[in-house]
Amino acid sequence: MKNVFNLFLCAVISLSVTFAPFVEAKVPADKQEELKKRQKARGGKALGQRVGKKVQKAFELYQEEQVEEALAILLELSPKGSFDKANVDRYIGSMYAGIEGKGLEAIARMKSAVESNELAFRDHAELLKNMAALSMQAEKYEDTVKYYKEYITFSLDEDAQAYLGIANAYHQMQQYDKVIAPAKKSIALQEKLNQNPYILVMAAYYEQKMYKETTEATEVLVKTFPEDPKWWVQLGNFYALIEDYDKALSAFDVSHKNGYLKKDSEMKRLAQLYATKGIPYKAAIIQEKYIKSGLIEKNDNSLSIMASTFQNAKEYKKAAAYFGEAAKLSNDGDLFRKQGNNLMILEKYKDALAAFEKADKAGYKNKGMLNLLRGESHFYLENWQASYDAFNAATKDKSSVKTAKSWLGYVKETASRKGLAL
Repeated sequence: MKNVFNLFLCAVISLSVTFAPFVEAKVPADKQEELKKRQKARGGKALGQRVGKKVQKAFELYQEEQVEEALAILLELSPKGSFDKANVDRYIGSMYAGIEGKGLEAIARMKSAVESNELAFRDHAELLKNMAALSMQAEKYEDTVKYYKEYITFSLDEDAQAYLGIANAYHQMQQYDKVIAPAKKSIALQEKLNQNPYILVMAAYYEQKMYKETTEATEVLVKTFPEDPKWWVQLGNFYALIEDYDKALSAFDVSHKNGYLKKDSEMKRLAQLYATKGIPYKAAIIQEKYIKSGLIEKNDNSLSIMASTFQNAKEYKKAAAYFGEAAKLSNDGDLFRKQGNNLMILEKYKDALAAFEKADKAGYKNKGMLNLLRGESHFYLENWQASYDAFNAATKDKSSVKTAKSWLGYVKETASRKGLAL
């Protein structure tokens, strides 16, 4: 189950690199005054005239999607002032960020700009956040955490995406105990519902083998995103994992009724849950329906499981038929023997004897058991001599000798009453 879950998780969580502008509205009310102080302390500076003209020209080219030409102008600059140099590095880093394969160079330029501590408040904050996003893309997860935390501390911005980035970086580093707090913080700060932090909470508990908490986290996913089929199915799987089979069956039943079950493994799990709860007939009907539809593969294993389920439901006719089908596909002597057993219950003794003969030819090893079954079938067909001979053969096997001897006397006595001396 773990491999499947991991594949599922990887398919769901995909955090893209986004460069979002700073939004003051996310700063808590009690920190607004501090925000204004920080903004004021970093205001009032402007680019030098020479550098400013070059930057303006580069920006115009960039707007016209002439990125290489814009970069060429900026890369030729050698600003002397620390403020000018920090801004040129910022612009170059931002342009590199949009070019495939230039992520590390983008980070280096942005890092230089940040470490100068010269940028305006908003520019400094945005660079920290963008460096975190680029570090995630470059799979530098420790840096991702570092820059997102620096961003939050510097900007005072309680941003849901930043906390989500921290949680995801910890997940990628397999530091699962550190994932939950930032993921839950992201959930609390969300303005628009996003499944990813909920998934990270669930996954972090799962990876720590905290299955009760995993199940509770999945319950939250189902309540928050009830229209998403996969969470209903996953919830049923987790209920089964913690052996809460009533809730597991309920979740799978809802999934089945709503058409959420699409895989053979899911239908098999539903049938298994019905069987576990002592409802074998419904379990068997589900198997039969989806084997016929092709969703569950028709093979000797699926047929024999279905046959056993019908047998448990006391549907012996279907059990015999499906044991027979399974036996033909596999030439399994034990399956022919099981077919014969069900035919005996139905009092179809001639058909049962034919099944036992097939079992013998297929190499069924317990000859003593097979001879006992033959003897009993012949007995009810009033084939006294054949019955006696079969039970006599069964006495040669240690596992069946005691039962065979008790039958021999009974067969002999019954035959005698019918006028036949054995």
